Amino acid sequence: MEKRIALLIDAENTSAKYLDSIFMELKNYGTVTYKRMYGDFTLKTLADWNHRALAYAVVPIQQPRYSTAKNAADIMLVIDAMDIMYTKNVDIFCIVSSDSDFTRLVTRLCDEGMEVIGMGKSDASRTLKAACTIYKNLEIIYGDSDEIGASGQKNAGVGHKTEDIEKNIVPLSEIKKSMVEIVRENENLGNRTGLGGLKSSIQRLYKDFDERNYGYSSMTKLVKELKDFVVTQERSTVYVSLSGVEVNEKTVEGFIVEMVKRGPIDLGRLGQTIHTEFPDFDVKSYGYSQLGTFVQSIEGIIVEPNKGGKYARFAEG
Repeated sequence: MEKRIALLIDAENTSAKYLDSIFMELKNYGTVTYKRMYGDFTLKTLADWNHRALAYAVVPIQQPRYSTAKNAADIMLVIDAMDIMYTKNVDIFCIVSSDSDFTRLVTRLCDEGMEVIGMGKSDASRTLKAACTIYKNLEIIYGDSDEIGASGQKNAGVGHKTEDIEKNIVPLSEIKKSMVEIVRENENLGNRTGLGGLKSSIQRLYKDFDERNYGYSSMTKLVKELKDFVVTQERSTVYVSLSGVEVNEKTVEGFIVEMVKRGPIDLGRLGQTIHTEFPDFDVKSYGYSQLGTFVQSIEGIIVEPNKGGKYARFAEG
C-alpha cells in the first residue's frame, strides 16, 4: 500500500518556484493527501504562491501576523501538524521550511513513529537536518545550479552558485569514508552490500545526503566514480564491493607531507610526482574534485597562489 503524505509548507520561508519540484520529489515516497501552505497571502511577496498552488490544489491557510515580532503562520502549521498526527491518517510528514524553529516539531513527529521529510535551503541548520528522517535541499531538487560540482559533473538548471551549496553539505570525502567502512564491515562479516542498503545506511548517518548534492543523477554513478568500489548487478539487485586496487589515503598523505617538507612545491609538479609513485591514484576516489583541495585538507599544509601558479607549503608556526 502506498504511503500517505501530509505536505505542510511554510510559504513565508520558501519560494513558490520550488512547488513543482516538491511534488515531483514526493512522488518517490507516496501519495500526498494533505496539501497545505501557511502565510499571510494578502502580502504581495506571497502573490506567486496563490497562482502556483492552484495547479496542485494546495489549500492556503491564511494567517495574518498579529504583531511584527511573531510569525503566526508558523504556529498554525505546528497546530495543524499535531492535529493531523493524532488522526493517524498519514504515514509521512513533509515539512517545507528552512526555519530551525521547526526542529522540535520534527522531533515530536518522529517520537510518534512518523517519517519526516524535511525540505529547505542548503544553509538550514544542521540540527534541523539531523532531526528529519530525510532532508532534501530545495536548490538541488529544483536543479538550481549550472556550475561544476564537487564530483566534476554538471548540475542541471541555473541561478545558484554550487560553491554556496557545497559549503553547507557534508564533504563527499567524508561520505566516501563512511561508505568504505560500511562495505568493509559487511565483507568482514561475510555479507554483501546492496546499493539500496548502502544508500539507506548513509542517509541514516547524514540526513541530507542526496547524490544530486554532488552532481550525480544516480547513486550508481556516484559509487562508480569513486574508484574504491566495484558495482555489479545480479538480476534486479545491484551490489557494491571494495576494489582490490585501492590506494590507501593515509599512505598518499604521508608521501605528500614528505615532499612538502623539502620546501614549497608547485601543485602541478606535486601531482606528477604523486602519479609516478602511485599510478592508480585518483583524487576523486577520496571525494575531492581537485588535487589542491585534497592537499589543503592535510593537517599543517596550505595551498596558495605564487608566481602564476599554486604552491603547497607548511603553514608557519
